[in-house]
Amino acid sequence: MDASKLFRKPLTDQKWNDPGNVTIVPSPDGQYKIIFSHFFEVRMTLYHGLFNLLDSRNNILDRFEPLVAYGSQNCCWNDTSTLVALGIASYGYGYLFMQLPEKKVAFVKVPDPFPLNISLTETALILSYDEYSLSMKNSTQTFGGGPLEIPTKYYLKPKDIEIQLGSVRFFPRFELNNLEVLTKNDMEYRLDPIDGGFREFKGVFPETTKDVYNTRQLEVYQLEAFAEYGDKQSQEWLEAIRAKTKGKFSKWEKVSNYLGIQRRH
Repeated sequence: MDASKLFRKPLTDQKWNDPGNVTIVPSPDGQYKIIFSHFFEVRMTLYHGLFNLLDSRNNILDRFEPLVAYGSQNCCWNDTSTLVALGIASYGYGYLFMQLPEKKVAFVKVPDPFPLNISLTETALILSYDEYSLSMKNSTQTFGGGPLEIPTKYYLKPKDIEIQLGSVRFFPRFELNNLEVLTKNDMEYRLDPIDGGFREFKGVFPETTKDVYNTRQLEVYQLEAFAEYGDKQSQEWLEAIRAKTKGKFSKWEKVSNYLGIQRRH
């Protein structure tokens, strides 16, 4: 198959016509396949890509212009090959459905789908929290190795969500690009890990706004961990940042960039 034929909007400049790694997710009966290609970096470590619906002879049945997917891993078929669901990033994050052969479409909002796995039955879309993602969230190690020097929590796996397909509104294919408006008031589905509370912290609380934790001068996300753990000084500094910025601050900014050098009192 000539993968260049998968190139489509929203990509327009032919210099981007490099399919990269092409991933195929075939239907169980072998009559259809969703093909993912042309992934491009939207911002650091976040990629979007193109997807097309093909038949068994590699004829393109639907190009889905100008929608984009956020990954090929969250794509699945039901057992009868009459319904496919895949994660898209075009109306905010969620799942695009297509019924076949009618080619009716639907959209279900799932604002944080990255740590989730999906599966389809004949009656429901099932969202489950990924075990590896849970283990990473429960890690007490830095990405570079070594123990975290700030308070950490442990999390429990939440119960799966089953979205009954009878509750999902399907529309004719020509409404594909209107799904954002048609589903504007639809509910969002979230599946978050269960907060199991903090582990006992045996480290050192911040003495100044320029203390260093895991080689990083104290940043707001670290300060938030100390504050939530119950450290009064960290709570005071965090509240000062909120007041100074009217709540518009970056978690990754240095605390001293907002408050200057301050000492525990």
